[in-house]
Amino acid sequence: MMFSVFCPIHDTRVLMTRRNVVSFWNGPHGPVIRWKCTCGHEGFLDHNGQTADCTDCTDCTDRTAEGVQAAAVAPVASSAS
Repeated sequence: MMFSVFCPIHDTRVLMTRRNVVSFWNGPHGPVIRWKCTCGHEGFLDHNGQTADCTDCTDCTDRTAEGVQAAAVAPVASSAS
């Protein structure tokens, strides 16, 4: 997976990989990626590939990287037949 975002610290678009993804979840308006640039700046990317404004979205601002990552690695129960 590769994507690009605008980093205000670099003042240009930066190419990122899955290693730059801090967390991922389904927000009220679709999937949201929280990313971290190599310079340390963090941001959000929405389902359209645009910078997501998560300042008014409690679902986005309440999430922490640790909580989302812990949920992502939690084992999924499977039903044995």
